[in-house]
Amino acid sequence: MNTTKKSFIFAAVLGVILFASPAVSFSEIVRNDSSARAQVLAKGTEVEFSKFVNENLTRYSKKSEWSVIEKIVTLYSQSPSKLLNTMDADKKAFNEAVKTLNTKLNRQRSEQAGQWSRDFNKTVQQIQFIWNFDIESLTPVVFETPLYVAPTTESL
Repeated sequence: MNTTKKSFIFAAVLGVILFASPAVSFSEIVRNDSSARAQVLAKGTEVEFSKFVNENLTRYSKKSEWSVIEKIVTLYSQSPSKLLNTMDADKKAFNEAVKTLNTKLNRQRSEQAGQWSRDFNKTVQQIQFIWNFDIESLTPVVFETPLYVAPTTESL
C-alpha cells in the first residue's frame, strides 16, 4: 500500500513537471534576447564585418586603429592559439581601438550595425579570455612537506 502511494505521488509530480514545459519558455527568452544571437567573427564572417566597416565607417576604416583590429580579429579567426604570442603594445592598441569602434558602431542606427556590434563584442570577449588565460594556474599545486623527524632524547 505504501509503495503504491509513493508511486502515485511520483507519477503526479513527474506529470506536472512534464506539462509545465520549461523548455518552451526558455526558447522564447533566447529567441528574444539579442545577446544570445551574437556570433563570433570567424570562418569568413570577419571578412563580411570588414566590408561593413569599410562601407559604413569609411573615415574610421582608414585609421591605423582599424588595421590593428583587423589584424587581431583575422589572427583569431585563423588560429586563436597564435594570439598568445601577441605583444603587450598590440594588446593595448587593440583595447583602445575596440573602445573607439564600439562608439562608432553604437552611433549607427541600423539593426545590421547592432548585430555587428554584438558579434564584435563577443569576439573581443573571446580574445580577452585567450589573452588573460594563465596556463600555469592549471597545474596542480604541490605542497612539499618536510619529513617528520622524531625528537631525540638528548634535546629533552
